[in-house]
Amino acid sequence: MADLNLVALTGTATRDATLREKSSGQVKAEFSFEVERPFLRTTGEPVSDLFLVDVWQDLGKWTAETIKEGQRLFIVGTLNKESYSTRGGREHLTIVKAKYIRPIEGDLLDGQIDVEALKQDTWSPELLHEAVEILDAALSQESVV
Repeated sequence: MADLNLVALTGTATRDATLREKSSGQVKAEFSFEVERPFLRTTGEPVSDLFLVDVWQDLGKWTAETIKEGQRLFIVGTLNKESYSTRGGREHLTIVKAKYIRPIEGDLLDGQIDVEALKQDTWSPELLHEAVEILDAALSQESVV
């Protein structure tokens, strides 16, 4: 039985995508990606998460040619946890394995959803439906790859 591992993010590339060829011959692009949370710290400072994004094969080639620092993006993919050894022990990274990427202008939510409700610890089924409808509309737009 397979479980569902799906993440949809909007945010900003914090560095240009770079392309690497693996020893297997597969190509992988990677870049870092910042996602702002819908709330501020008590100091008024924004809160954000930083992810490493991996993009494989043809989409990876397109990504390396297209994605630049500062660009706003809509990404759909999976979350993967990877670990590696360092001198101090083992480090863990949460990586987004992108399956779909599209540049966006502005905010994907664009007043379509109650941002205050997004800040809550739980979401109602109605809010979740609204979020899925926004994703469906975004995915219905023309893909660039």
